Amino acid sequence: MDINKIVKDSVRSVKNTYDKTQLNPFKVPENITITHKFDLVGTYGQVWKWYKSLTPAQVEEISKVIKDQVKMIQAIVEKDK
Repeated sequence: MDINKIVKDSVRSVKNTYDKTQLNPFKVPENITITHKFDLVGTYGQVWKWYKSLTPAQVEEISKVIKDQVKMIQAIVEKDK
């Protein structure tokens, strides 16, 4: 019975098990999932309050930006067909 061999085998076994676990701080995970949650009720409510406070010039400027974005999105969708 070789004590050195038993200790080395035990250490090797522990290390191999540790390396295979997901809790290994030195192992980079293959997939990282990030979840974002939004409070839509609060967000929509804030948008409407903000929208009511806009001047007609600001509304016109925002409308122009939205029109430009719609054209760009439609062009992408048509290209993918």
